[in-house]
Amino acid sequence: MNKIKAISLSLLLGLSFASCEDILNDNMNIDRAHDNTVQQCMPVIVFYASQTVYDHAEYNVFLSQCLTTTGKSQTGSYPYKQGWEFLNVNRHPQWRRHFYDLGKNARTVCNLAGTSNTDLIARTIMLMSTQLTTDTFGEMPMLPECYMEGTGKYGDAHVATTPHYEDQTDVYNWMYREADALIAAFENADRATKGDVPVSTKMDRIYSGDLNKWKGLAYALKARLLLRNIPNVNTTPAMCNQIIETAQKAIDTWRSGDLLYGSWFGNEPRYNYDGGATESNAPWSSAQPKINSWESRDNRLAADAVPSKFFMEACLGVSNPGKEKTQGTWDRSNGFANDPRIMLLMKPENGPISAAISNTAVMYRYLENNIGSGTTFKRTHYPDLYKGAYAGDVDAYNPLFTMEELYFIQAEAYYWLGNKAKACELAKEATQWNIQRHLDFYLWKSGGIYPTDFAAATVVDTDGKAAMWKARFESYVGAFLNNEKTVVEYINDSGKTAKATAKACTEFGNERWFFNAADYTLSDLMMQKYISMYMMPEQWNDMRRYHYSNKRNGYGIGSSNEIVYPSLRRPYNLYAAYWVDGLTDTEKENTWVQRLNYDPQTEDIYNKDEVVRVGAYKDFKWLQKPMIWAEKAGVRTSLTK
Repeated sequence: MNKIKAISLSLLLGLSFASCEDILNDNMNIDRAHDNTVQQCMPVIVFYASQTVYDHAEYNVFLSQCLTTTGKSQTGSYPYKQGWEFLNVNRHPQWRRHFYDLGKNARTVCNLAGTSNTDLIARTIMLMSTQLTTDTFGEMPMLPECYMEGTGKYGDAHVATTPHYEDQTDVYNWMYREADALIAAFENADRATKGDVPVSTKMDRIYSGDLNKWKGLAYALKARLLLRNIPNVNTTPAMCNQIIETAQKAIDTWRSGDLLYGSWFGNEPRYNYDGGATESNAPWSSAQPKINSWESRDNRLAADAVPSKFFMEACLGVSNPGKEKTQGTWDRSNGFANDPRIMLLMKPENGPISAAISNTAVMYRYLENNIGSGTTFKRTHYPDLYKGAYAGDVDAYNPLFTMEELYFIQAEAYYWLGNKAKACELAKEATQWNIQRHLDFYLWKSGGIYPTDFAAATVVDTDGKAAMWKARFESYVGAFLNNEKTVVEYINDSGKTAKATAKACTEFGNERWFFNAADYTLSDLMMQKYISMYMMPEQWNDMRRYHYSNKRNGYGIGSSNEIVYPSLRRPYNLYAAYWVDGLTDTEKENTWVQRLNYDPQTEDIYNKDEVVRVGAYKDFKWLQKPMIWAEKAGVRTSLTK
């Protein structure tokens, strides 16, 4: 992992700077003078903070069964969207991103900066990256600055030829302590500032060095880490209240001072892209930037990505599900689905109505995971996924953490406290603003024109037409959130008052209302969080916490044995040797991917003994081993021991 040598890396982010190392055959000498400065390394760290969130999300949106592909391969270079045959993949970008692109540069900043402002920013980003990495791989090496309480030693990544993999409980122990230490440092009004480095927007494109805003991320990360206790480790009132209070600290912090993104989103951490050269393009955009070539994965949304049946039917409530001729078509009363976000996150395309009907129509098409599209349908017949706030254009943004997630964190804690009404209230507000997030971006790119009937050759060229589409969309939102017939008035081109009317959501699509406070369920909560976490890493983390609970595996959660993702199912055409052979039907339904194998091109070669020691070397059963927070409820009572 750490066979390294220093090279230069130029990112077109306004200046040229050096990245600390590349994987070759020399270890870094920590005693020698550093060639890099804080001013050079800070832009790298902030850039890769956004990139690592994308790296994890790009895997997780497939592992959570949200997207699939037009293919049905059991094996290949993209196992997370194929048949889960991971052991022969060449590289996982998340591993290198943490230890090389982020870890090395962050260590340089911390060594140079001492306890200054840039040290705190670098440590906060590394806390986030550590959380993402351990929640993907499990046991992992730690940086030399990280004291592993209970072991009496420091991490040895970057200084040992074969760094030790710390147990995940030790990693969590460190993350909790580091979160508290960062919060205390951020809160310390008397913190020495003599060594602070002036931080420009070029150095920190997220916050321009504003430590109060970075403090919000430290609180948010602690809230996320605490949530890992639910539902399997600790659901006591004390834990739930601590989660709620910590999330509220993050919310309050991001809503103080000069607000970057309005009164609701406040100062959530967004990396805003300008568009242009490779690194200047949003990672989810149609530019498909591939950072450092071989070590990364581009998004390939146009090449083979397709929305899944689970996402479209169970979550978004696409129109006329299961009806060959009209599935996913336009309905004036409610649009294309119960959830109006379908029109913001993707655009339907024209193509054959079905394999048996050659006539064409504009429809939202989708597939079961890894079942294949057959010969009739091409990728161009499926929705255009280059939409939404994260993928809508090259100058979109990528958030490190969202305000919606904080609300859902609180909602989940309130649910486990028994306050379902409060949980429903928070989830509904978060959903309303998640709609607004993607609508704001849509309107920016459309010149203020609301989503229309994509099937019609509609030209919105008059004020009356624009008002009509606005009123229709607002009626869809009202019907979805409130489950009632919703009427919105507007002035048409004749100067008269007209009405846009939407039916209650229980009369359309999947006929499900997710915000019934009188009968609120865990499934209602987590399904809406799932949608709001689209293209964010937490989507898969949540699904693993709740054991992929569905009707097929019958995995009930809590004392009421609630099923969380009812219609979820395993992909088709899984690699049989790992996921089918020798398993009973019941065992198959409960056997899912729980983690990734360690990066084969580094760990299997340079640190094989450690991979063998933890039981991960070339063993597919390692992929099935749950994280400490995803073990069966009652197995452990603490994440730190």
